Amino acid sequence: MYPDITLKEAAVHGTRKNPLMSIHFTTGPGTGYPDHFFVERHWHPDVELILVRKGVYLCERNLETWQLAEGDLVVINSEELHQLTGNGPDTVHDVVLFSPDLLDFAYLDEWQEKWSRPFLNHELEFPFRLLPGHAAYPRVLELFDRILKAGLEKEEGWYMTCKLGILELFAFMAGQGLLVPPGKTASSSDLRKIAHYKTIAGYIEEHFDEPVTLGQLSEVIPCSPNYLCRFFKEIAGLSPIQYLINCRLERACALLANTTIPILQVSLDCGFENVSYFIRKFKESKGCTPKEFRRKIQEA
Repeated sequence: MYPDITLKEAAVHGTRKNPLMSIHFTTGPGTGYPDHFFVERHWHPDVELILVRKGVYLCERNLETWQLAEGDLVVINSEELHQLTGNGPDTVHDVVLFSPDLLDFAYLDEWQEKWSRPFLNHELEFPFRLLPGHAAYPRVLELFDRILKAGLEKEEGWYMTCKLGILELFAFMAGQGLLVPPGKTASSSDLRKIAHYKTIAGYIEEHFDEPVTLGQLSEVIPCSPNYLCRFFKEIAGLSPIQYLINCRLERACALLANTTIPILQVSLDCGFENVSYFIRKFKESKGCTPKEFRRKIQEA
């Protein structure tokens, strides 16, 4: 299945009944990341725990960048804009993603009032990075590994093991004073740009199959078209219109890989009114025509 890649992840990490996922990532020949690991800027409502097993990574959170080394444990809190890049083809890391709603219960006790509700309301958050030398690190690592292992192996009762592990991890972090008010890792100006960026990207991904102009996009915030292009390109490295085109192309890839819809209909369903333009842009981006792309996927 070809991935449906968007800036705001539409993919569900787990299922409605089991909103948790463990993932093991390796790089190098024969893997999905033969050159180096890279996930472009995105955000999601889930909390993401990342443990570096091997190699060096650059992790960007809200436009601030840190270098991560072996053993570093990073937490991406809900809705934070982030990007992860491996430094070369010899890196390994593990990820646990879970819905913060796992921490919520109907009974309004001390847990709810003091910890989980403030966390869900973004009044408290996990620290961004926990290093091996920290006093709390061994216990956090033990809990992380337990959750990761259960989520990867999925033996009978795995989800309950994971959920109890998440609750225990949250309680331990609270007891260690590691649940703190959100820190300002970015300037107010950058935070405003990030908020605008999310709004524009979200609008594009919701309306990618419709006619969308720069003028329309500038009315969403609102702002001038020049300001929109400037701050969007500053963050994304490309214009809003190019982002729109890329979004349409990724949706087209998903349709080509997973359906037998004719090329013309794929073009129309993805917002390209001119099939010749669609084919040209597709080839520029993917190095092959839509027809060739579909054949390669079917033969794989």
